[in-house]
Amino acid sequence: PRHMKNKAVRFLIFFLGLSALSLGIALVTRAGEGTSTVSSFAYVMQRLTHLSMGLWVVITNGLFFLAQLFISRERWWQKFVGQMSAATLFGFTIDIAMGATANIHPTNFLWALLEAAGGSAVVGFGVSALVFARLIVLPVEGAVLALMSRFGGSFGHLRTGADVVIVTCAAVASWIAFGDFEGLGFGTLIAALLSGTFAKFFLRGWGRVFPEHRIIP
Repeated sequence: PRHMKNKAVRFLIFFLGLSALSLGIALVTRAGEGTSTVSSFAYVMQRLTHLSMGLWVVITNGLFFLAQLFISRERWWQKFVGQMSAATLFGFTIDIAMGATANIHPTNFLWALLEAAGGSAVVGFGVSALVFARLIVLPVEGAVLALMSRFGGSFGHLRTGADVVIVTCAAVASWIAFGDFEGLGFGTLIAALLSGTFAKFFLRGWGRVFPEHRIIP
């Protein structure tokens, strides 16, 4: 049936997007000039505890889910199953991507910046696929949507605010633990500035490739 076919396409696009997002984050991180905003706290805590970055991404998302519960408990169990399942898969794919890129070591600053920019493009592709699929949101976006539903506001501004919270926590934890800003640098800035632009570009491309799915209910 057409409905089942649409659902299958959405799942494929979602998984492709999650995989691309993880690979992009790994590439930005391996550039050695800071990681992406969404993984910055996880990177610091991974350095501090030696647990995997993917596991800390899951924990970070779990904290945002708890924040979401304080804002709204509507259908909380369904949201927990969907969002935390997606977050767990996200953490798992990040660990795979970090392992796959372990041998990438830029030898100069220009190469590092180019790799960070390339990683940002991959992140943008992943974000565009997740948005286009409109299947499951991660807890960070879930918390933002809960805030919008209760208090109003712009998704873009609130999502940026969530990034600021994550980066601030990463900076504080890093300064306390290492006396330095581990995982924050030019790569973080490049990812913050370019990922959204790339996401908008790729989102238009998804609409052209799948015109019948331009608006997925």
